[in-house]
Amino acid sequence: MWSAPGNCWSGAPRRLGIGLDQPHVVVIARVEEGARAHAVSRASACARRLNGLRATHESDIVLLLPGTDPGAAARTVHDELSSLPGGPPTVSASGPVSDPGAVLHGYREAARCLDAMTALGAAGTSASTHQLGFLGLLLSDHVDADRFIQSTIGAVLDYDEQRLTELIRTLDAYFDTGGSPTYAAEQLHVHPNTVARRLERIGELIGPDWQKPERALEVQLALRMSRIRRVLRERDESAGDQDA
Repeated sequence: MWSAPGNCWSGAPRRLGIGLDQPHVVVIARVEEGARAHAVSRASACARRLNGLRATHESDIVLLLPGTDPGAAARTVHDELSSLPGGPPTVSASGPVSDPGAVLHGYREAARCLDAMTALGAAGTSASTHQLGFLGLLLSDHVDADRFIQSTIGAVLDYDEQRLTELIRTLDAYFDTGGSPTYAAEQLHVHPNTVARRLERIGELIGPDWQKPERALEVQLALRMSRIRRVLRERDESAGDQDA
């Protein structure tokens, strides 16, 4: 029997008639702290009804459900938990997996998907790694992702790291506010002149045409990819420390 890190599945596979040699999907649900106890109870009932397993890891609820469509499984669990207080859950899924030894890999992939959804501002929704499309490639160590980030905003990242500046944070605020330096300044709690100087410095680092539509789209994508990669790598490092 496979168990999520730190906890065992509720129920025994033999008693539930579960064969881990058949296709299964791994689903992870994250709910508000105040709704967690109710969510665990409801997730357990869902797992029993679907002839699956339920576990918990840290603050997340993990389910192993029979099937081949992780997106559909994520939607099912999301719908099951959406009526709980505290807002809808964030639910991710991966798979299918048919080898018991691959279930842990599926769990980690679903966990990466959950972190990616949070980084993308998609909390409260459901998705699978397949449904993330191009960004789903980031859930594995896709070498071209680093190359794209470095070629697009690498000079700004390096500048921030070397000089302890906040150019990347300024870029994020600039795009978040629809390209308004004034609103970006309000979001950052700095003077508009400070934002103007930072944007000028960014232009010096990555080229004066970075605000043109095509380049701006690339910059925004690189910013999101960089943010997601950071979240995923931090999770991998934490997982590696736990495994050690």
